Formats: sequence, structure tokens, C-alpha cells
Amino acid sequence: MQLTRNFLLAAVALAVLVIGLVGVNAQGVLSGEPTVVAVVDLGSIYDSLKEKQQIDAELGTVRTKVTQESEDRQKDIAQKQQDLDMLVPGTPPYADAQEEYEQAALDYQVWVQFEQRKLSREANIRIQKLTKNLEAAIDTVAQAQNVGVVLYKQQSLRLGNNAQGRPQTANINIVAWASNTVDITDLVAQEMNNTFDNSR
Repeated sequence: MQLTRNFLLAAVALAVLVIGLVGVNAQGVLSGEPTVVAVVDLGSIYDSLKEKQQIDAELGTVRTKVTQESEDRQKDIAQKQQDLDMLVPGTPPYADAQEEYEQAALDYQVWVQFEQRKLSREANIRIQKLTKNLEAAIDTVAQAQNVGVVLYKQQSLRLGNNAQGRPQTANINIVAWASNTVDITDLVAQEMNNTFDNSR
């Protein structure tokens, strides 16, 4: 019984010593310079980026070309259907026209799926590159302003439209409130636009 009591006392003393040492170390870490926190509004940044405007314009041009070709292919298929309807079923010309119509319809389906995947892949590549450039700009501005932590202000961000025209969004951590004095949105946007202009 005495041995158990001594063991418990020793354990408690050791625990108090460890807690004291951890407290001293934590106090030493926290007693340094306060961390400067800043925020950025990604929506505002993306809306003012020359690089994103160029991406939107180029992808819009591609979408327009794909839409035009899609309409042309659909008209061709419709014409083949009309030609087929004018022929007598069971005859060799009808069989040839039917095969041509079905092949055109199949080619169109494969082409549409391919173009959608290609456009979606290209949009994702551009967005990833833009995101990396954004991270680099935030890093540059934060270091120049002696900022220790940068937070995103909003919870979701619209990145643009996918191949089907539906909006693409990304979920972002949210800040409930931040003073304008810690907002580096304009500085980050300016840094990205300057870098973009210098790269052309």
C-alpha cells in the first residue's frame, strides 16, 4: 500500500514537472513578435486579373468554334435523314444512305464527348496554373508586407464555366470579419497583373 502511494506521488510530481516545462516552452514561443494576419478576397482578385480575362476570352473562342461545328454537323445529319426518308426502304441506295446517316450520327456523338473532355481538361489546366500564380503572388506580397498568415475571406469562389456551361466553384475557408487595413486583395491583384504583363 505504501509502495503504491509513493508511486502515485512520484507520478504526479513528474506530471507537474512536464506540464511546467511545456508551459515555459510555449510561453517562450508566444512571447515573440505578434503574427501579422492579412486577408484576400479571391472573387475580387479573379475579377480584376488580366490573365483570367485572357483565359476566359480564349476559352470562349474555343467554345464558339465548337458550337458552330456542332451546329454544322447536326445540319448535315438532318440532311442525311431527309435524304434517307426520300428513298425506298429495302433498296441498295436506301441501305447505303442509312449506313452513311448512322455513321455520321455516331461520329457526332463521339466528337461531342471528345471536345467536351478536351475543353474541360484545358480549362482545368488553365485554372490550376492561375491558382499557382495566385499563391506565388500572395507569397510575394505577404513577405513584402511582413505578413505571417493570409486568410481567404469568402467560402466559395466561382472559377468559370465547365465544358457544359455550368459554373465551376471551389470551397474556401471563411473569415467572418476583417478590417480593411489587413486586406491585401488589391496588392495581390496588382502583383499578378504586373507579372502577367511582364511575361508577354
